[in-house]
Amino acid sequence: MIFSTHTLSRLRRVAGILALVGLTMCDSLDNIDVEAGGQATIPASTVVDTLLGQVAFLGFDQIDFSQQFANQGVTEDQVDSVHLSSFTMTVEAPASGNFDFVTSVAFFAEAKGQPKVKIASMSEIPPGARQIDLLVNEDVELKPYVTAPSMTISSEVSGKRPKEKTTVRADVVLDVDIHIPGCN
Repeated sequence: MIFSTHTLSRLRRVAGILALVGLTMCDSLDNIDVEAGGQATIPASTVVDTLLGQVAFLGFDQIDFSQQFANQGVTEDQVDSVHLSSFTMTVEAPASGNFDFVTSVAFFAEAKGQPKVKIASMSEIPPGARQIDLLVNEDVELKPYVTAPSMTISSEVSGKRPKEKTTVRADVVLDVDIHIPGCN
C-alpha cells in the first residue's frame, strides 16, 4: 500500500495526538482523591470562660486509608506520594453559628514512628465565616503517614469557647499519586 505525502503527514499528526492523549490519560489515571472527615462539638462558654486548646475532631483520631485504597483497586505499596490538596472547616450547628470564637487554627498529621507535621492552618479567621478553607502545607509528604497502620490528625485552636454549643466539621482531600504499570 502506498500513501501520499499528504496522507503520511495526516497519519503522523493523528499518531502524535494519540500519544499526547495517552500521556494525558496516564496523568489523570495515576492520581486519586481520598477524602476524610471529622467532627467536633465545642461546649458553650460558661461564667468561668476557658480558652480553646486541643479540640478533638472525632473521625480524625485513628484514620486508616487501607479500605479507601482497596475501594479504588489500589494497594498501599502502589502509593508513590500523598499531599493534602484541601482542608475545609464548616460550622454545622447552630444555624446562626460562625467561627468568630476562633482566632487561629492549625492541624497536624501524626503516625507512629513519624514526626508530628503541620498540614494546614489559618491565622486570621474572616469575621462571620461559617466555612473556611485553611492554608494547606503542600510541601509535606504524607505517604509515610497515610500508609502507616493508623494516622491521626490533631488540632490546636486559639480563641474562646462559643456562646452556644457549636458543632464543627473538618473535611480533607488528599491527592494520592499511585504507580500504574505503563504510566510514569
